[in-house]
Amino acid sequence: MERYSWAWVMVLDSSIGIICSVEKNRLLLARETRHNRDIQNQPRRGRTQMLRFVDAKCMIGRRNAPREGSPVTREDFLEIMDRCHIEKAMAHHAMAVEYDMMDGNHTLVEETAGSDRFLRQWCVMPKTFDEFLTPAELVTEMKKKAVKSVRLQPKTSAYSLYPYAIGKLMEAMAECRVPVFMDAGESTWDGIWQLCTDYPHNTIVITSPGYRCARQLAPVLAACPNLRVGISNYVVHGGIATICRHFGAERLLFESGMPVSSAAAAVSLVHYADISREEKELIAAGNLESLLSEVTL
Repeated sequence: MERYSWAWVMVLDSSIGIICSVEKNRLLLARETRHNRDIQNQPRRGRTQMLRFVDAKCMIGRRNAPREGSPVTREDFLEIMDRCHIEKAMAHHAMAVEYDMMDGNHTLVEETAGSDRFLRQWCVMPKTFDEFLTPAELVTEMKKKAVKSVRLQPKTSAYSLYPYAIGKLMEAMAECRVPVFMDAGESTWDGIWQLCTDYPHNTIVITSPGYRCARQLAPVLAACPNLRVGISNYVVHGGIATICRHFGAERLLFESGMPVSSAAAAVSLVHYADISREEKELIAAGNLESLLSEVTL
């Protein structure tokens, strides 16, 4: 009889344990449900919202040697922009970089017509013989085609950045407050310092700086108040936060670097940077929009 009594005790104890476990799970689920409902009912200003991104660099169009699966057409880029919450993108054309500058700039206008999500950027060089426009002609055409920034490519197109070569071009851009962009790979950091020093009235934006340039970049930022830097492949540990701390978030611009770099990776650099929400908003969109708002074309 005693043996059966102990059996009943064990069954009862097990049943109570199961009941307690079920009740505990029910209470936890109810608490989680209330927590989620409270979050949903919070005022929006008290909740983290997705950042607005305006891209300072992408290159549309077919390249000579594209990577398989990389974006080419306007629709390809828009699909990625939608996925990464990029509202607008400053675009130049691959043809202007790899083939003919005039044809590429014209093709950019054609391929972005009818879309307000692309901010046109023309590749430029000094007028040599008859292969490019004079500075005055360039300004006139930029006004007609709603182009508010230009891109230098001295290494790719084989021209000098010294005043004897591009001085008049830079003067024309400064008069209209047009920002001048250039990839870091088109010169050295000594050359970039020289560019900023020779043209103090121009805003110079260096894109795709790379991840091994911190010790070269910092003294140039310190010496050149007219310098801004894109962040697409600046994957230095804590690099964005360090620049913000020493030079201010106003010196940095979000750029995807598409199609060479990943837009999602560039977006993540801003989202996960150890900086304030206000600094992230400046980098993500505010700084570029501020530069373009000053253009007088």
